[in-house]
Amino acid sequence: MKKSYQLIIAGDLLPSGANQSLFKKGDAQSIFGEKVYELFHEADYSILNLEGPLTDSSEGMEKTGPVIKAPADCVSGLKKLGVKALALANNHITDYGRSGFEETVELLAENGIDYLGAGEQGKIKKSISLLLGSKRVCIYNVSEEFYNAATASTPGANLYDEYVVCNEIKALKELHDYLIVIYHGGAEEFAYPTPLLRRRFYRMAECGADFITAQHTHCIGCFEEFRGSYLLYGQGNFLFARMKNKITKQGLITEILFSDSAVQVKQHVVTVSDNDVVRYDENQDLSGFYERSKELNDFSLIEEKYKQFAYNRPSIKDRFLAAYRGNSFYCRVLKRIMPRYYKKNVLENYKRKQLMRISKTMSSDRYGEDMLAAVNFMLEKTKAQL
Repeated sequence: MKKSYQLIIAGDLLPSGANQSLFKKGDAQSIFGEKVYELFHEADYSILNLEGPLTDSSEGMEKTGPVIKAPADCVSGLKKLGVKALALANNHITDYGRSGFEETVELLAENGIDYLGAGEQGKIKKSISLLLGSKRVCIYNVSEEFYNAATASTPGANLYDEYVVCNEIKALKELHDYLIVIYHGGAEEFAYPTPLLRRRFYRMAECGADFITAQHTHCIGCFEEFRGSYLLYGQGNFLFARMKNKITKQGLITEILFSDSAVQVKQHVVTVSDNDVVRYDENQDLSGFYERSKELNDFSLIEEKYKQFAYNRPSIKDRFLAAYRGNSFYCRVLKRIMPRYYKKNVLENYKRKQLMRISKTMSSDRYGEDMLAAVNFMLEKTKAQL
């Protein structure tokens, strides 16, 4: 009988660029390299986040931000890698609507790959239960809200509603020895938890989650232990080559070892190369990861870092903040010299994309928190100038 059982969790992945031909051929060893390939094939269970649908559909949804997918036949590379399941609760799985989602789950079923985290309204598959030796293990998948809500007409992701999620975690923990939460959220390319993310992780841990990881941030973050739970704030990318910032070229594969006497968590660093393939990083340098983790005790420092980060992020400053100004310099002049006409025709003062960004800020926890942090940073700066 085996003494220990190995479960691995990898971060965000979507075939893109130069690696798509390798995925289509099922050449997993060329895509992932020998060490990563062996890590998946030796594991008793493996899961990663599929950051978009596998579909040949050309009908993308209307949204702000990129609409992404990978060709359907790229599933061959995932099958050859040996991944057992895919987490689908993310901000891109619905980018190609019902047809894109349905094609994805049909492909996965045909290739013996399970999934969780998304589905039809009221029928979302939120968790997977496993038996690893004597340990009953549960994996639960949830996402922050973007353009990914399930409706009566389209499938969607399992979205974070604190009352619902925390009660589901409590109920699942009663049936399992170890509960893992894969959470899709946090500020992109920010290596620390936002205040909202940290509060949510604490609450899920209090309700019974033993291990929680944040995907979506696209960079390696930091971790802390809270009431016996392991909280990983930013797992980074597994293979998401479309992103070009240097910090998005690394990620963590988390290995969880279950034995009768203990549960151990180990991190493995992987790096995306210039030709869009991933390799096990021979240096395995986690010094920055541990240094950031030490800083987590200073809540005010992390909050200040976040506000400055949010303000300086081009997607917030140049797109979302600008959206609230209206359409153009002409509109501002019109408002000054003909205020009654301006108010009567306010709809004409905004482009559709700007209105969508305003709506997204108001409805999405992630963009709402990012915007508020940026505005608070600006308030502090203007106060200092008085």
